[in-house]
Amino acid sequence: MSQKATTSLNRRVLPRRRLASFGWAVVVLLALATPIVLLERTGVLSGLPFLHVLSLATGLIAVSLLVAAFLLPSRVRTLTTQLGIERVLRTHRALAIGAGIVVLAHLVFAVAHSPKGLALLDLRDAPPRVWFALTATVSLVAIVWLAWTRRRRRPRYEGWRLSHVILANVIVLATALHVWLLDDLVNHAIVLAWFLLLTAVVVGLWVYRWWWRPRRQRQNAYLIDDIHQHADGSATLVLHADGHEGVPFRPGQFAFLKIGASPHVFEEHPFTIASAATEPWRKEFTIKALGDFSELVGGMRAGRRVYLDGPHGSFTVDGLASEAIVLIGGGVGITPMLSMVRTLAERRDNRPIVLFVAGRTADDLLHRERLDGLTHDLDLHVVEILEEPPESWDGEVGWLTRAMLKRHLPVRRRLRVDYFICGPGPMVAAVTRTLEGLGVRNSRIHTELFDVV
Repeated sequence: MSQKATTSLNRRVLPRRRLASFGWAVVVLLALATPIVLLERTGVLSGLPFLHVLSLATGLIAVSLLVAAFLLPSRVRTLTTQLGIERVLRTHRALAIGAGIVVLAHLVFAVAHSPKGLALLDLRDAPPRVWFALTATVSLVAIVWLAWTRRRRRPRYEGWRLSHVILANVIVLATALHVWLLDDLVNHAIVLAWFLLLTAVVVGLWVYRWWWRPRRQRQNAYLIDDIHQHADGSATLVLHADGHEGVPFRPGQFAFLKIGASPHVFEEHPFTIASAATEPWRKEFTIKALGDFSELVGGMRAGRRVYLDGPHGSFTVDGLASEAIVLIGGGVGITPMLSMVRTLAERRDNRPIVLFVAGRTADDLLHRERLDGLTHDLDLHVVEILEEPPESWDGEVGWLTRAMLKRHLPVRRRLRVDYFICGPGPMVAAVTRTLEGLGVRNSRIHTELFDVV
Protein backbone atom coordinates (compact mmCIF):
# COMPACT_ATOMS: atom_id res chain seq x y z
CA MET A 1 0.00 0.00 0.00
CA SER A 2 1.42 3.38 -0.95
CA GLN A 3 1.74 6.31 1.44
CA LYS A 4 -1.02 8.10 -0.50
CA ALA A 5 -3.38 5.15 -0.10
CA THR A 6 -2.56 4.92 3.61
CA THR A 7 -3.41 8.61 4.07
CA SER A 8 -6.73 8.06 2.30
CA LEU A 9 -7.52 5.17 4.67
CA ASN A 10 -6.65 7.36 7.67
CA ARG A 11 -9.08 10.05 6.52
CA ARG A 12 -11.88 7.48 6.39
CA VAL A 13 -11.19 5.58 9.60
CA LEU A 14 -10.16 8.30 12.08
CA PRO A 15 -13.45 10.28 11.84
CA ARG A 16 -15.38 7.04 12.41
CA ARG A 17 -13.46 6.34 15.62
CA ARG A 18 -14.08 9.86 16.91
CA LEU A 19 -17.76 9.60 15.94
CA ALA A 20 -18.08 6.25 17.73
CA SER A 21 -16.60 7.71 20.94
CA PHE A 22 -18.90 10.72 20.76
CA GLY A 23 -21.92 8.54 19.97
CA TRP A 24 -21.29 6.28 22.93
CA ALA A 25 -20.92 9.26 25.28
CA VAL A 26 -24.32 10.49 24.04
CA VAL A 27 -25.85 7.05 24.73
CA VAL A 28 -24.62 7.07 28.34
CA LEU A 29 -25.87 10.63 28.90
CA LEU A 30 -29.28 9.68 27.50
CA ALA A 31 -29.37 6.65 29.80
CA LEU A 32 -28.89 8.99 32.77
CA ALA A 33 -31.07 11.90 31.69
CA THR A 34 -34.04 10.31 29.90
CA PRO A 35 -35.67 8.64 32.95
CA ILE A 36 -35.68 11.95 34.85
CA VAL A 37 -37.14 13.84 31.89
CA LEU A 38 -39.84 11.19 31.42
CA LEU A 39 -40.84 11.25 35.08
CA GLU A 40 -41.02 15.05 34.98
CA ARG A 41 -43.04 15.14 31.75
CA THR A 42 -45.61 12.62 32.97
CA GLY A 43 -46.20 14.43 36.24
CA VAL A 44 -45.52 11.22 38.18
CA LEU A 45 -43.32 13.10 40.63
CA SER A 46 -45.78 15.85 41.49
CA GLY A 47 -47.07 15.62 45.03
CA LEU A 48 -44.90 12.64 45.97
CA PRO A 49 -42.68 12.63 49.06
CA PHE A 50 -39.03 13.40 48.30
CA LEU A 51 -37.82 9.90 49.22
CA HIS A 52 -40.41 8.37 46.90
CA VAL A 53 -39.19 10.65 44.09
CA LEU A 54 -35.61 9.52 44.71
CA SER A 55 -36.72 5.89 44.71
CA LEU A 56 -38.44 6.17 41.32
CA ALA A 57 -35.64 8.23 39.76
CA THR A 58 -32.83 5.94 40.90
CA GLY A 59 -34.81 2.87 39.85
CA LEU A 60 -35.29 4.03 36.27
CA ILE A 61 -31.72 5.32 35.99
CA ALA A 62 -30.48 1.91 37.17
CA VAL A 63 -32.55 0.18 34.47
CA SER A 64 -31.07 2.41 31.75
CA LEU A 65 -27.52 1.89 33.03
CA LEU A 66 -28.02 -1.89 33.11
CA VAL A 67 -29.16 -1.91 29.48
CA ALA A 68 -26.13 0.19 28.49
CA ALA A 69 -23.85 -2.22 30.38
CA PHE A 70 -25.62 -5.17 28.70
CA LEU A 71 -25.02 -3.63 25.27
CA LEU A 72 -21.24 -3.30 25.52
CA PRO A 73 -20.14 -6.97 25.72
CA SER A 74 -22.69 -8.12 23.10
CA ARG A 75 -20.02 -8.24 20.33
CA VAL A 76 -21.47 -5.30 18.37
CA ARG A 77 -18.71 -4.87 15.80
CA THR A 78 -19.11 -1.10 15.55
CA LEU A 79 -18.26 -0.81 19.24
CA THR A 80 -15.46 -3.37 19.40
CA THR A 81 -13.70 -2.11 16.26
CA GLN A 82 -14.16 1.62 16.74
CA LEU A 83 -13.99 2.03 20.53
CA GLY A 84 -11.55 -0.83 21.05
CA ILE A 85 -11.93 -3.82 23.35
CA GLU A 86 -10.10 -2.18 26.27
CA ARG A 87 -12.40 0.84 26.31
CA VAL A 88 -15.44 -1.40 25.87
CA LEU A 89 -14.46 -3.53 28.88
CA ARG A 90 -13.52 -0.55 31.06
CA THR A 91 -16.80 1.19 30.28
CA HIS A 92 -18.78 -2.00 30.81
CA ARG A 93 -17.25 -2.47 34.26
CA ALA A 94 -17.78 1.18 35.18
CA LEU A 95 -21.43 1.07 34.11
CA ALA A 96 -22.03 -2.20 35.98
CA ILE A 97 -20.49 -0.80 39.16
CA GLY A 98 -22.41 2.45 38.72
CA ALA A 99 -25.65 0.55 38.18
CA GLY A 100 -24.94 -1.49 41.32
CA ILE A 101 -24.49 1.68 43.39
CA VAL A 102 -27.67 3.23 41.97
CA VAL A 103 -29.63 0.00 42.62
CA LEU A 104 -28.52 -0.04 46.25
CA ALA A 105 -29.51 3.63 46.56
CA HIS A 106 -32.89 2.77 45.05
CA LEU A 107 -33.34 -0.01 47.60
CA VAL A 108 -32.48 2.34 50.49
CA PHE A 109 -34.90 5.02 49.27
CA ALA A 110 -37.67 2.44 48.65
CA VAL A 111 -37.36 1.10 52.19
CA ALA A 112 -37.10 4.61 53.68
CA HIS A 113 -40.28 5.95 52.08
CA SER A 114 -42.37 2.78 52.57
CA PRO A 115 -44.64 2.65 55.63
CA LYS A 116 -43.50 -0.96 56.09
CA GLY A 117 -39.87 0.04 56.48
CA LEU A 118 -37.53 -2.97 56.52
CA ALA A 119 -40.59 -5.21 56.60
CA LEU A 120 -40.82 -4.41 52.88
CA LEU A 121 -38.00 -6.92 52.40
CA ASP A 122 -39.78 -9.70 54.33
CA LEU A 123 -40.19 -12.34 51.64
CA ARG A 124 -42.74 -14.42 53.54
CA ASP A 125 -45.66 -12.35 52.25
CA ALA A 126 -43.88 -10.16 49.71
CA PRO A 127 -45.46 -9.66 46.26
CA PRO A 128 -43.64 -11.02 43.19
CA ARG A 129 -42.19 -7.60 42.31
CA VAL A 130 -40.20 -7.62 45.56
CA TRP A 131 -38.90 -11.11 44.85
CA PHE A 132 -37.76 -10.03 41.39
CA ALA A 133 -36.17 -6.87 42.79
CA LEU A 134 -34.16 -8.77 45.37
CA THR A 135 -33.18 -11.43 42.80
CA ALA A 136 -31.84 -8.72 40.46
CA THR A 137 -30.06 -6.91 43.31
CA VAL A 138 -28.36 -10.03 44.70
CA SER A 139 -27.33 -11.12 41.20
CA LEU A 140 -25.91 -7.67 40.44
CA VAL A 141 -23.92 -7.61 43.67
CA ALA A 142 -22.64 -11.11 42.89
CA ILE A 143 -21.55 -10.28 39.35
CA VAL A 144 -19.75 -7.11 40.47
CA TRP A 145 -18.03 -8.98 43.31
CA LEU A 146 -16.94 -11.83 40.99
CA ALA A 147 -15.49 -9.33 38.53
CA TRP A 148 -13.83 -7.26 41.27
CA THR A 149 -12.10 -10.28 42.82
CA ARG A 150 -11.32 -12.18 39.60
CA ARG A 151 -7.63 -11.25 39.50
CA ARG A 152 -7.13 -12.50 43.05
CA ARG A 153 -9.19 -15.70 42.61
CA ARG A 154 -7.87 -16.54 39.11
CA PRO A 155 -10.85 -18.68 38.04
CA ARG A 156 -10.81 -20.71 34.85
CA TYR A 157 -11.95 -18.64 31.89
CA GLU A 158 -14.80 -21.00 30.94
CA GLY A 159 -16.34 -21.07 34.42
CA TRP A 160 -15.97 -17.34 34.95
CA ARG A 161 -17.60 -16.56 31.61
CA LEU A 162 -20.50 -18.98 32.18
CA SER A 163 -21.32 -17.50 35.59
CA HIS A 164 -21.04 -13.97 34.18
CA VAL A 165 -23.44 -14.67 31.29
CA ILE A 166 -26.00 -16.44 33.53
CA LEU A 167 -25.98 -13.69 36.16
CA ALA A 168 -26.22 -10.94 33.52
CA ASN A 169 -29.33 -12.52 31.98
CA VAL A 170 -30.89 -13.09 35.41
CA ILE A 171 -30.32 -9.43 36.30
CA VAL A 172 -31.93 -8.13 33.11
CA LEU A 173 -34.90 -10.50 33.25
CA ALA A 174 -35.62 -9.96 36.96
CA THR A 175 -35.28 -6.19 36.57
CA ALA A 176 -37.72 -6.16 33.64
CA LEU A 177 -40.29 -8.17 35.60
CA HIS A 178 -39.84 -5.92 38.65
CA VAL A 179 -40.49 -2.75 36.62
CA TRP A 180 -43.41 -4.31 34.75
CA LEU A 181 -45.15 -5.20 38.01
CA LEU A 182 -44.78 -1.62 39.34
CA ASP A 183 -48.12 -0.35 38.04
CA ASP A 184 -47.43 3.25 39.05
CA LEU A 185 -44.75 3.43 36.32
CA VAL A 186 -45.91 1.38 33.34
CA ASN A 187 -49.41 2.86 33.50
CA HIS A 188 -47.95 6.08 32.09
CA ALA A 189 -47.71 5.83 28.31
CA ILE A 190 -44.44 7.71 27.89
CA VAL A 191 -42.66 5.75 30.64
CA LEU A 192 -44.08 2.51 29.24
CA ALA A 193 -42.74 3.46 25.79
CA TRP A 194 -39.24 3.98 27.24
CA PHE A 195 -39.42 0.67 29.07
CA LEU A 196 -40.59 -1.16 25.94
CA LEU A 197 -37.79 0.48 23.94
CA LEU A 198 -35.20 -0.76 26.44
CA THR A 199 -36.80 -4.21 26.37
CA ALA A 200 -36.62 -4.26 22.57
CA VAL A 201 -32.93 -3.29 22.73
CA VAL A 202 -32.15 -6.14 25.15
CA VAL A 203 -34.13 -8.72 23.13
CA GLY A 204 -32.50 -7.51 19.92
CA LEU A 205 -29.03 -7.78 21.46
CA TRP A 206 -29.77 -11.25 22.76
CA VAL A 207 -30.92 -12.43 19.32
CA TYR A 208 -27.94 -10.74 17.66
CA ARG A 209 -25.41 -12.22 20.11
CA TRP A 210 -26.71 -15.77 20.46
CA TRP A 211 -28.47 -16.46 17.15
CA TRP A 212 -27.45 -14.09 14.33
CA ARG A 213 -23.71 -14.05 14.98
CA PRO A 214 -23.42 -17.87 15.26
CA ARG A 215 -25.48 -18.16 12.07
CA ARG A 216 -22.98 -15.93 10.28
CA GLN A 217 -20.12 -17.98 11.71
CA ARG A 218 -21.61 -21.15 10.21
CA GLN A 219 -21.62 -19.49 6.79
CA ASN A 220 -18.01 -18.31 7.26
CA ALA A 221 -16.49 -21.45 8.80
CA TYR A 222 -12.78 -22.28 8.50
CA LEU A 223 -10.93 -25.58 8.27
CA ILE A 224 -7.68 -26.42 10.05
CA ASP A 225 -5.02 -26.56 7.36
CA ASP A 226 -1.98 -27.29 9.50
CA ILE A 227 -0.62 -27.08 13.05
CA HIS A 228 3.00 -26.10 13.70
CA GLN A 229 4.46 -27.04 17.08
CA HIS A 230 7.23 -24.78 18.42
CA ALA A 231 10.07 -25.51 20.82
CA ASP A 232 8.64 -23.21 23.49
CA GLY A 233 5.44 -25.27 23.72
CA SER A 234 3.32 -22.89 21.64
CA ALA A 235 1.52 -23.93 18.49
CA THR A 236 0.52 -22.07 15.35
CA LEU A 237 -2.91 -22.96 14.03
CA VAL A 238 -3.23 -22.38 10.26
CA LEU A 239 -6.79 -22.10 8.93
CA HIS A 240 -8.28 -21.62 5.49
CA ALA A 241 -11.78 -20.47 4.54
CA ASP A 242 -14.29 -23.25 3.92
CA GLY A 243 -16.18 -22.36 0.73
CA HIS A 244 -15.97 -18.57 1.04
CA GLU A 245 -13.47 -15.78 0.36
CA GLY A 246 -12.56 -15.25 3.99
CA VAL A 247 -13.58 -12.75 6.63
CA PRO A 248 -11.70 -9.43 6.23
CA PHE A 249 -9.85 -8.04 9.24
CA ARG A 250 -7.34 -5.36 10.15
CA PRO A 251 -3.81 -6.27 11.28
CA GLY A 252 -3.72 -6.52 15.07
CA GLN A 253 -7.36 -7.56 15.56
CA PHE A 254 -8.47 -10.73 17.36
CA ALA A 255 -11.24 -13.31 17.07
CA PHE A 256 -12.97 -15.82 19.34
CA LEU A 257 -12.12 -19.38 18.32
CA LYS A 258 -14.81 -22.06 18.64
CA ILE A 259 -14.09 -25.77 18.31
CA GLY A 260 -17.16 -27.99 17.96
CA ALA A 261 -19.86 -29.37 15.71
CA SER A 262 -21.84 -26.13 15.81
CA PRO A 263 -21.08 -22.41 16.11
CA HIS A 264 -23.68 -22.33 18.89
CA VAL A 265 -21.30 -24.07 21.33
CA PHE A 266 -20.77 -21.93 24.40
CA GLU A 267 -17.04 -22.48 24.87
CA GLU A 268 -14.85 -20.07 22.94
CA HIS A 269 -11.49 -18.40 23.47
CA PRO A 270 -10.04 -15.11 22.19
CA PHE A 271 -6.79 -15.15 20.21
CA THR A 272 -5.06 -12.51 18.12
CA ILE A 273 -4.80 -13.16 14.40
CA ALA A 274 -1.09 -13.42 13.51
CA SER A 275 -1.32 -13.63 9.72
CA ALA A 276 -1.40 -10.85 7.11
CA ALA A 277 -4.67 -9.00 6.62
CA THR A 278 -4.09 -9.09 2.87
CA GLU A 279 -5.10 -12.78 2.88
CA PRO A 280 -8.48 -12.97 4.67
CA TRP A 281 -9.04 -16.53 3.42
CA ARG A 282 -6.04 -17.66 5.47
CA LYS A 283 -5.70 -17.05 9.19
CA GLU A 284 -2.99 -17.99 11.67
CA PHE A 285 -3.20 -18.05 15.46
CA THR A 286 -0.04 -18.55 17.51
CA ILE A 287 -1.22 -19.95 20.85
CA LYS A 288 1.02 -20.46 23.87
CA ALA A 289 0.23 -23.41 26.14
CA LEU A 290 -0.97 -21.95 29.44
CA GLY A 291 -2.61 -24.98 31.07
CA ASP A 292 -6.19 -24.49 29.84
CA PHE A 293 -7.87 -24.71 26.42
CA SER A 294 -4.59 -23.68 24.80
CA GLU A 295 -3.12 -27.08 25.79
CA LEU A 296 -5.61 -28.82 23.48
CA VAL A 297 -4.66 -26.90 20.36
CA GLY A 298 -1.61 -29.04 19.64
CA GLY A 299 -3.75 -32.18 19.59
CA MET A 300 -6.13 -30.97 16.89
CA ARG A 301 -6.11 -32.53 13.44
CA ALA A 302 -6.05 -31.02 9.96
CA GLY A 303 -9.43 -30.85 8.24
CA ARG A 304 -11.41 -30.08 11.39
CA ARG A 305 -13.98 -27.31 11.05
CA VAL A 306 -13.69 -24.31 13.39
CA TYR A 307 -15.72 -21.14 13.77
CA LEU A 308 -14.49 -17.61 14.32
CA ASP A 309 -16.39 -14.77 15.98
CA GLY A 310 -14.65 -11.64 14.83
CA PRO A 311 -12.71 -9.68 14.00
CA HIS A 312 -12.80 -7.42 17.05
CA GLY A 313 -10.57 -4.70 18.47
CA SER A 314 -9.09 -1.36 17.41
CA PHE A 315 -5.46 -2.29 18.15
CA THR A 316 -4.28 -1.82 14.58
CA VAL A 317 -1.96 0.30 12.46
CA ASP A 318 -4.78 0.94 10.00
CA GLY A 319 -6.44 4.31 10.24
CA LEU A 320 -3.53 6.21 11.79
CA ALA A 321 -1.51 8.96 10.10
CA SER A 322 1.86 7.60 11.23
CA GLU A 323 5.23 8.47 9.74
CA ALA A 324 6.93 5.75 11.81
CA ILE A 325 5.70 2.83 13.91
CA VAL A 326 7.04 1.38 17.16
CA LEU A 327 5.77 -2.06 18.23
CA ILE A 328 6.41 -3.38 21.74
CA GLY A 329 5.37 -6.95 22.56
CA GLY A 330 5.88 -9.05 25.67
CA GLY A 331 5.77 -12.85 25.35
CA VAL A 332 2.74 -13.95 23.33
CA GLY A 333 1.91 -10.24 22.97
CA ILE A 334 4.02 -10.44 19.82
CA THR A 335 1.10 -11.98 17.88
CA PRO A 336 -0.68 -8.74 16.87
CA MET A 337 2.72 -7.30 15.92
CA LEU A 338 3.31 -10.28 13.61
CA SER A 339 0.08 -9.52 11.79
CA MET A 340 1.01 -5.85 11.52
CA VAL A 341 4.51 -6.37 10.08
CA ARG A 342 3.38 -9.13 7.74
CA THR A 343 0.58 -6.91 6.42
CA LEU A 344 2.87 -3.90 6.04
CA ALA A 345 5.35 -6.07 4.14
CA GLU A 346 2.63 -7.26 1.74
CA ARG A 347 1.58 -3.64 1.19
CA ARG A 348 5.18 -2.59 0.45
CA ASP A 349 5.00 -0.01 3.22
CA ASN A 350 8.23 2.01 3.42
CA ARG A 351 7.78 3.65 6.84
CA PRO A 352 10.45 2.92 9.50
CA ILE A 353 9.32 0.28 12.01
CA VAL A 354 10.98 -0.60 15.32
CA LEU A 355 9.89 -3.86 16.94
CA PHE A 356 10.79 -4.45 20.61
CA VAL A 357 10.30 -8.05 21.76
CA ALA A 358 10.61 -8.74 25.49
CA GLY A 359 10.72 -12.10 27.23
CA ARG A 360 12.06 -13.87 30.29
CA THR A 361 14.15 -16.47 28.42
CA ALA A 362 15.04 -17.13 24.79
CA ASP A 363 12.15 -19.61 24.57
CA ASP A 364 9.74 -16.68 25.00
CA LEU A 365 10.86 -15.11 21.71
CA LEU A 366 8.04 -16.41 19.55
CA HIS A 367 8.75 -14.18 16.57
CA ARG A 368 12.04 -15.32 15.12
CA GLU A 369 11.02 -17.93 12.58
CA ARG A 370 7.90 -15.92 11.66
CA LEU A 371 9.90 -12.79 10.80
CA ASP A 372 12.38 -14.51 8.49
CA GLY A 373 12.79 -12.43 5.35
CA LEU A 374 10.61 -9.52 6.47
CA THR A 375 13.60 -7.34 7.32
CA HIS A 376 14.41 -7.40 3.59
CA ASP A 377 10.90 -6.20 2.63
CA LEU A 378 10.52 -3.54 5.33
CA ASP A 379 12.49 -0.79 7.00
CA LEU A 380 12.30 -2.97 10.13
CA HIS A 381 14.61 -2.89 13.14
CA VAL A 382 14.06 -5.71 15.70
CA VAL A 383 15.23 -5.26 19.31
CA GLU A 384 15.21 -8.35 21.54
CA ILE A 385 15.24 -8.03 25.35
CA LEU A 386 15.67 -10.94 27.77
CA GLU A 387 15.50 -10.99 31.56
CA GLU A 388 17.49 -14.27 31.78
CA PRO A 389 19.67 -14.42 28.64
CA PRO A 390 21.94 -17.33 27.69
CA GLU A 391 25.70 -16.84 27.88
CA SER A 392 26.06 -16.18 24.16
CA TRP A 393 23.37 -13.47 24.16
CA ASP A 394 24.31 -10.20 22.47
CA GLY A 395 20.95 -8.42 22.69
CA GLU A 396 19.46 -6.18 25.36
CA VAL A 397 19.18 -7.50 28.93
CA GLY A 398 16.66 -6.76 31.69
CA TRP A 399 13.50 -4.70 31.34
CA LEU A 400 12.58 -2.28 28.60
CA THR A 401 13.90 0.98 30.00
CA ARG A 402 13.91 4.62 29.04
CA ALA A 403 17.54 4.29 27.95
CA MET A 404 16.76 1.32 25.69
CA LEU A 405 13.91 3.17 24.05
CA LYS A 406 16.04 6.23 23.41
CA ARG A 407 18.78 4.05 21.89
CA HIS A 408 16.52 2.44 19.33
CA LEU A 409 13.66 4.83 18.60
CA PRO A 410 13.56 6.70 15.27
CA VAL A 411 15.93 9.66 15.65
CA ARG A 412 14.38 12.15 13.24
CA ARG A 413 12.87 15.07 15.11
CA ARG A 414 9.21 16.01 14.70
CA LEU A 415 8.46 12.55 13.31
CA ARG A 416 4.87 11.46 13.87
CA VAL A 417 5.26 8.08 15.60
CA ASP A 418 2.56 5.72 16.85
CA TYR A 419 3.43 3.25 19.64
CA PHE A 420 1.71 -0.13 20.07
CA ILE A 421 2.14 -2.07 23.32
CA CYS A 422 0.74 -5.56 23.94
CA GLY A 423 1.42 -7.94 26.82
CA PRO A 424 0.69 -8.54 30.50
CA GLY A 425 -0.88 -5.64 32.41
CA PRO A 426 2.17 -4.65 34.52
CA MET A 427 4.41 -4.59 31.45
CA VAL A 428 1.94 -2.48 29.44
CA ALA A 429 1.51 -0.03 32.33
CA ALA A 430 5.28 0.33 32.89
CA VAL A 431 6.05 0.93 29.21
CA THR A 432 3.19 3.41 28.92
CA ARG A 433 4.57 5.42 31.85
CA THR A 434 8.05 5.35 30.30
CA LEU A 435 6.76 6.66 26.97
CA GLU A 436 4.77 9.39 28.69
CA GLY A 437 7.95 10.35 30.54
CA LEU A 438 9.64 10.75 27.16
CA GLY A 439 6.96 13.24 26.15
CA VAL A 440 4.89 10.94 23.92
CA ARG A 441 1.29 12.11 23.66
CA ASN A 442 -1.29 9.70 25.08
CA SER A 443 -3.20 9.71 21.79
CA ARG A 444 -0.13 8.17 20.14
CA ILE A 445 0.09 5.25 22.60
CA HIS A 446 -2.10 2.23 21.76
CA THR A 447 -2.34 -0.65 24.21
CA GLU A 448 -3.87 -4.09 24.44
CA LEU A 449 -3.86 -6.09 27.67
CA PHE A 450 -4.16 -9.82 28.20
CA ASP A 451 -7.50 -9.86 29.99
CA VAL A 452 -10.90 -11.54 30.03
CA VAL A 453 -13.03 -10.46 27.04
